[in-house]
Amino acid sequence: MSDFEKAKVLVKQGWLQGYLQGKLKIFKGIPYAAPPIGENRFRHPQDPGRWRGVRKAMQYSAAAVQHVMEQADLPANVHGVPQFLAPSQYEEDCLYLNVWTPAETPDAKLPVFIWIHGGGMVAGSGCEVVCDGEGFAKRRDVVVVTINYRLGFFGFFAHPDLTEEAGGTSGNYALYDMRKACQWVKENIAQFGGDPDRITVAGQSGGAAGTGALHASPLMKGLIQRVSIESGPIYWGFMQPQGREVMEQRGVEFMKRIGCKSIAELRRRDAWELFDAYEEYVKGVGFHGGFGFCVDGEFLPKKYTDIMDAGEFNDFDVMIGSCAQEFPCVNPDKFTVAEFDAYLKDAFADNYENMKRWYPAENGVMAAKQASTIASDIMLMGSVKLGQLCHKFGRNAYVWLMSKENETERGHNAGSPHCAEMPYVFGRVDKGERNPFFDYHWVGADYDFMELIQGYWYAFAAAGDPNGEGRAHWQRYENDFDICELCNDTHMMPPEQLEKYRYYYEKLCVNDFEVQLFGLPRLTPKK
Repeated sequence: MSDFEKAKVLVKQGWLQGYLQGKLKIFKGIPYAAPPIGENRFRHPQDPGRWRGVRKAMQYSAAAVQHVMEQADLPANVHGVPQFLAPSQYEEDCLYLNVWTPAETPDAKLPVFIWIHGGGMVAGSGCEVVCDGEGFAKRRDVVVVTINYRLGFFGFFAHPDLTEEAGGTSGNYALYDMRKACQWVKENIAQFGGDPDRITVAGQSGGAAGTGALHASPLMKGLIQRVSIESGPIYWGFMQPQGREVMEQRGVEFMKRIGCKSIAELRRRDAWELFDAYEEYVKGVGFHGGFGFCVDGEFLPKKYTDIMDAGEFNDFDVMIGSCAQEFPCVNPDKFTVAEFDAYLKDAFADNYENMKRWYPAENGVMAAKQASTIASDIMLMGSVKLGQLCHKFGRNAYVWLMSKENETERGHNAGSPHCAEMPYVFGRVDKGERNPFFDYHWVGADYDFMELIQGYWYAFAAAGDPNGEGRAHWQRYENDFDICELCNDTHMMPPEQLEKYRYYYEKLCVNDFEVQLFGLPRLTPKK
């Protein structure tokens, strides 16, 4: 019969029936944990149940509870995070994963690539149209896995009673979900032709912050071998874990707000009733006043920066970077060169002449692009810092900046935005206009870039080194600002382009500044 006996595999929980698509064997909606509902709500993920007979694994499971939009291009939700429809319903019972494998036999031992979706940890799913595993797995000998995990309120709610109940920790359920998915893959992926000793976890944006937390957590030792952190460095990044006590206090306030007197009562409440109440709560306190990942004392036993500075992070190979114009900061139709010049004088008074030289702008559209470039260059320093720490402690790291733009006038005006690498990594040859979720007619340069990016990402997953097959050499991080610029003419960053990075790095290091990415970027002293 072959073709993996027509796409049927036996995992620890029972038989799964997937389907064939060309050389790919595809399995969707596989439970990696028990449903996090009822008594399992606000607890660490539990083992999935077993089944008898053959479980159908031919369609996506539900996406996690989140703000649901009718169309993918509607405005952002109350958290300020763009919404992208998942081709499925949204439910609290969401802890499922999907597998695409090109392996010809179960003993192929192909590298494994686990994708953790973005969305600020409040939105998204493992079945978003731009990150299904087909386009990567069918072009490279890699097993692709995408996962769902709990989001927002259900992923991070903390409370003193929960901390007492769990023996000293609460919150971070989303991070434990990611770990549980890695455990499931470690135990079962050999049945799909994957190598349990060559697992890479890759995440983008909020998923990158989660991946960074996995990199730092002592609970991940021995589970995986590599991480790819894409547009979401935690060190100097835009998502910072706060103290558990902060989240616990928010939990107390939220319980009072909704008139809930106990955790038992909270677990009985309807999920969407709680979610709607939480959305109203966030409207009042703002996105950063809601529930997020924290230093819970267990998954993250202490501050992320303390873990990293002490070299206590896991010995995983690391690939980390971001895009050249991550976030639009101003309206390009209204922004002017004069406004940009005034902004540089105000925000960078100590370095105004250099900023003008580093970021020239002849018109308002270019000025708007340069404002975004400044924010993104500052963000890149979080990747540089991690590269430096990896080198300092004898670890393996590769740092990148993507400046590839889509080949249209609008694409060149906007630059390389947040998520821009995703269509190329996943081989979605019909996406990438404005952002990866919008349709775009690819041309030759895009196909060439896809081959380059998939080659780098595959080689890294296979052996911890992106180089090979005649691709432009990517220097492992050893010297200051060893950055590979990914573009139509990929190259290591030349010395003459590094002056601006030194300026930002010194500001961030010496003066303990924080990064601002939304709105006009500036280096603002911490309060």
